[in-house]
Amino acid sequence: MATFAISFRIKYDGDYSDRWSSTVDAIKRQHTGAMMAWEEMTSFVLITSNRTATDVANSIYYGSKLSAAKDTLLVINTSNNTYATVGEIAYPSTLDAFFPFNALGRAIGA
Repeated sequence: MATFAISFRIKYDGDYSDRWSSTVDAIKRQHTGAMMAWEEMTSFVLITSNRTATDVANSIYYGSKLSAAKDTLLVINTSNNTYATVGEIAYPSTLDAFFPFNALGRAIGA
């Protein structure tokens, strides 16, 4: 069972609340551990899962109203130092530098 740190940014516009709520709900559905997901922060959640970072990111994206054209999602598997993203990342090389052994790369681009 791996620990995942998930962070997201939802562009503030007309359907912000809908997209934010559906993203949080989709994140909670990814959690498979015995303990509760930790979600005390505004857009940061810790969960556990047996899946890969890419699988978790894809499930959140396809299971929510998250918009790859407007929003950004970062899923980090803290157990093996890999990550996946959805949406535009302005500085992908900088992000990659923190994960030198990341074999998964980006999940879905904008």
